[in-house]
Amino acid sequence: MAAANLTEFVSASLRNWRKTLADNVTLHNGLLFFLSDNDKIEKTDGGRVLDEPLIYPTNGNTSAKWYSGYDAFSPPVSSEVFDAAEYQWKQLGGFISVSGIEEHINSAEWKRVDYAKARLQQLEATMENLVGAACYADGTGTSGKEPGGLQYLIPDDPTAAGTVGGINQVTQTFWRNQFSAAAATDSTNIQLRMDAMYLACLRGSDKPDLITANSDLFTYYWNSLQAQQRFTDARIGEAGFRNLKFAMSDVIYDVQCPTKHMYFINTKTLKLRCADTDLFDVGSPRTIQNADYKVIPVWMYGNFTCNNRARNGVIIST
Repeated sequence: MAAANLTEFVSASLRNWRKTLADNVTLHNGLLFFLSDNDKIEKTDGGRVLDEPLIYPTNGNTSAKWYSGYDAFSPPVSSEVFDAAEYQWKQLGGFISVSGIEEHINSAEWKRVDYAKARLQQLEATMENLVGAACYADGTGTSGKEPGGLQYLIPDDPTAAGTVGGINQVTQTFWRNQFSAAAATDSTNIQLRMDAMYLACLRGSDKPDLITANSDLFTYYWNSLQAQQRFTDARIGEAGFRNLKFAMSDVIYDVQCPTKHMYFINTKTLKLRCADTDLFDVGSPRTIQNADYKVIPVWMYGNFTCNNRARNGVIIST
């Protein structure tokens, strides 16, 4: 039986590894790990944009009131609502290349295995970095082609001019995230700032369940705790993250988090929505015209979305 073509072998290996590739990206980034763990990486079957349904009566419903007996009501003649926040599709792609000479010198079966693994690991590492950075992106990177991560959905100053998800955050105050402006912060006052932010994001049982921080603010919080108070989550620790607890929320250090930032995230409101495939989709091998090599593409289509920005917040330190 003839040996399999090397390009096809690499492509088949990538398809077999595809789920592992997606898992490795998720587990190597704190925010993506939590979105995955809470089923907030959601497959979407097409559409011009990514819609997040919202219900918010801007005029209120004036017919609701306490009444007695035969009191008359005045039904509202209008009640404006936003039917959805809209987020644009974003695209991420990468290629594995196989030249003619590489295909020839790696023709032995055992060499193919090593070659495929090396190329897969190389692509995995590159896409890890890109997806990890996008988790905190503001959506303006690479001329607006990058997703809108936390600096877009939970910006430092939500009162500033800007449209998020197609909704103007200046005129529509309900659509602003919570924020604590830049101020001197250390281990002596970090918990006071965290208390205030947690309460600002809290509505009944609806509360932040994830707090991500850069090294500065994570260290301040860590140092503020007594030894017996350093509660951690073993599951998160096993996933490779340094983690603590705050008011039943997980607090993790994320290397991708912007300098001197701490985000309070309600993962019920935040999703990573992607095309109706695996997180990464492997294309068929393509022969390059007028050249002696082939390429295998890997694609991702999606974006981060939020349906209730007010349940999320950010602390900034000077």
